[in-house]
Amino acid sequence: MSIFDQKATTRIQAWDQTIKKQIEIKLITTEHPENIQFISIADQLQNIAPHLNVNQSKMDSAKKEPSLPGFSLKENILFCALPLQKELEPFLKTLSYISGSPLNIDAQLKRELDTIDIPVHLKLYIALACPHCPTMVETVVPLALYCKNIHLQIIDGSLFTEQAQTDNILSAPTLILDNDFRWTQNVDNKEIVKMITQRDPSQLSEQTLKMILEQGDAEWITDQMIKKGKIFDGFLTLMLHTTWSVRLGAMVVVEDLCEKDPGLAA
Repeated sequence: MSIFDQKATTRIQAWDQTIKKQIEIKLITTEHPENIQFISIADQLQNIAPHLNVNQSKMDSAKKEPSLPGFSLKENILFCALPLQKELEPFLKTLSYISGSPLNIDAQLKRELDTIDIPVHLKLYIALACPHCPTMVETVVPLALYCKNIHLQIIDGSLFTEQAQTDNILSAPTLILDNDFRWTQNVDNKEIVKMITQRDPSQLSEQTLKMILEQGDAEWITDQMIKKGKIFDGFLTLMLHTTWSVRLGAMVVVEDLCEKDPGLAA
């Protein structure tokens, strides 16, 4: 049974005719009950659009993050939503960007994005029936496509209700920055980037600090704590993290801190 109706099928076929080279994306599969829907969507998309290849990849079961299936459009963009109804168009537009279509970002905004040198986590909750959500998707996706340090996860809160409840989502669209600041309505890209670039490093979440460690930037954390004259709350939890490699990275920071600022380390 086809998931896409005739109108959607025709739109996908028309889009495929505009693509000149193969597009490779991944489908991240999990043990989630909605997994089968994503697999069916992936199969049908490839049948309708010959220029699209969707490779399946099983999510690491050892990870502690919520195990939601989704389309990994880039290494830093995970689309945990079905590209149906109002979300089909922004999904296809994102694929067009990946294939080489120019991003809708002005020069000044690009300069500001170029200053982002540490990981940023953006989580966008949408709903298929929401008339405003496609606009928000089209606002944040180009930011993540341009800046690899922006890690974007788009989640259909009406599909993954338990995750939406965990994040206390009451409406769509809702955009969350680093599990802290949130917008509960459409917002322009300039305001999002301004909030990102003006973040206080001492307020970075455990998740962000963990990614900085994993990227090999332990010294950056040390220097920022010395600059602020305090041990970051998010860092303390990393010293007790369940993953050994994360605890080891945290100890590297401690050793560096002992050498550079023994008083603060004490």
